[in-house]
Amino acid sequence: MDRYIYHSNSSLDTESFGESLSKNFKGGEVILLEGELGAGKTVLVKGIAKGLGIRGDINSPTFVIIKSYDMGRLRFNHIDLYRITNLEGIGIEEYLDDYEAITVVEWGEKIKDSIEEYLFIKFEILDDNSRKIIFTPMGDRYKKLVGGIRNVYTSD
Repeated sequence: MDRYIYHSNSSLDTESFGESLSKNFKGGEVILLEGELGAGKTVLVKGIAKGLGIRGDINSPTFVIIKSYDMGRLRFNHIDLYRITNLEGIGIEEYLDDYEAITVVEWGEKIKDSIEEYLFIKFEILDDNSRKIIFTPMGDRYKKLVGGIRNVYTSD
């Protein structure tokens, strides 16, 4: 299988990993995140944003649904579908098709059946601090991305 597993021992570790991960992005990537509340999805997002050169407060757009940041190396679209039960009419398609941006979707399992290529990242809580983060590439582009991650980090 092409998946990759990363074990994080702290939120700082997860954020640092997200920052390193962002160095592999060229634009047009769609990252779907799944995990319980408090699993570390937003922490990883903060690291990705930091790695793209975006400064300032990054938090989940739970009530506004979508936040877009234009101040980094690439545009960064952050989508949170936690409160969304009907995807019709919220307009996320244009963000998913933005080839000059990185688009990260928290609660991304809600849309994974409606798009073909993406990187799916699932968070599992192991204890108060530790997380198992599972990367599953969907499509050749993401298989290459995960291959690059595998070359830098050790996996199970």
